[in-house]
Amino acid sequence: MHLYEKSMIENKELEKITKLQNENKYLKNIFDEETKKLKHTIRVLNKEIEFYKDNSDILKREIKDLKKTQRRKLFTA
Repeated sequence: MHLYEKSMIENKELEKITKLQNENKYLKNIFDEETKKLKHTIRVLNKEIEFYKDNSDILKREIKDLKKTQRRKLFTA
């Protein structure tokens, strides 16, 4: 009888270990998927930031050129 109880306890412990291992695998998979999604989002956002930086630089140059043109008009008029 004692041997049977010991075997039952070991089986329950093994079941718990197996459940925890499976849960750990599941969580690792979710973590990996979420990490991939976040990396993709970061890449997209970095591209957008670069786009807006470039546009900002273009606009700054255009504003500078317009100011130069206005100054020339003031002095030539």
